[in-house]
Amino acid sequence: MTCMPHSPGRERGSALVPALLFAITVMAFAMSIVTSGLAVNDQRRSVAAAQRAQDAAESGIHHLLGSLAGPGRYRVLSDRRLDATLVGDEGSDAAQRYEVTIAPAGDDDCDNDIDGLVDEPDEKDMYEATSTGYADHIAKTVRVTLLARYRAPTMPAATYIADPAADLNLAGNAFLISGQDVDLAGAKTGELVPGIGVAGDISGILGQLGSQQDDNVLGTGGERSVYSVETIDFNQLINDAVRSANIRLESGKVEKPASEGAWGTLETPAILFGSGDIKISGGGGGAGVLVVDGNLTISGAFDWHGLVIARGEIIFAGGGGAKRVTGGVVVERDVLSGTEDKTDGFMSGDLAINGTVDILFSKETLAIINKAFATYSILNWREGPNPPGEAAP
Repeated sequence: MTCMPHSPGRERGSALVPALLFAITVMAFAMSIVTSGLAVNDQRRSVAAAQRAQDAAESGIHHLLGSLAGPGRYRVLSDRRLDATLVGDEGSDAAQRYEVTIAPAGDDDCDNDIDGLVDEPDEKDMYEATSTGYADHIAKTVRVTLLARYRAPTMPAATYIADPAADLNLAGNAFLISGQDVDLAGAKTGELVPGIGVAGDISGILGQLGSQQDDNVLGTGGERSVYSVETIDFNQLINDAVRSANIRLESGKVEKPASEGAWGTLETPAILFGSGDIKISGGGGGAGVLVVDGNLTISGAFDWHGLVIARGEIIFAGGGGAKRVTGGVVVERDVLSGTEDKTDGFMSGDLAINGTVDILFSKETLAIINKAFATYSILNWREGPNPPGEAAP
């Protein structure tokens, strides 16, 4: 038998091949673990950044709502002048921020209230807010539709009359319509607005003031303070009250507060709404906004802090105690003919006053009412779309 000669070097070379293959396999496996770990870490960072971006976007919405909660700030939206960018406090994380923009709805070709209809009439009272949060080059966007609880008007006078041809029946000299601003304690502040503001020509209203009533209508310009002012949107006042009222008054019955404070206080004002002709009697009062889509008759003692608004006429009937409105009165148009009412002994009309009646303008009172009701509710909340070019896992 012929034997092959022994070669030690060849044996050693044969043994190295499996070792090298094993080492390469181990290294490849280790690299895959490292690569997988890095990918997992990157994914975790992306998920964490996405969550921080989402948190930032939601913080932007809450910031916006807080910035709109002050007295009168909703009017900026109503005038469609707000197009703001709010940048969040960078704090310890400079990469996290948010930007918020707000725009009027109603003519944006969108179904803002998600009812299947686009740009319907009630959407003109809504606003679209878009908040985009950023974190580590990742963006998340939140969109909400906002609606104000009640947008009280900016009162241009102690008493606003929409119809220049309105009947103004003021009996005697026991009444006072004053645009001399008073604080909550009833002290004059020195600020003046017209006693009566008319949306148009004032000659018809001035002509109905008696010669002995000059000092019963005070304010800008002194006595006989009647001025032309800007128009107030009555449809908005009525629609807001229908949606937001927490107390409903019934037509055809005599209404009065069940107890002191039942119709609101300055600490917790109320929104009262009545459809049709509303009669209030028996004493009492309250604070907030009293809105009637029809005629309003008030008899008996009555003390109101805030706004009294009627689409029809307002009658302060004589007898039964003094009546006072501290804030403002708004009346739209002539509803009754202005004929004499034999039962109560005074003439009816757009604004009829008989007996001891004070209508006093109070900026401080109105500011309290506005602050209580100038809050926005969120009608819907949607996510996306995100800005082009931004990652959003």
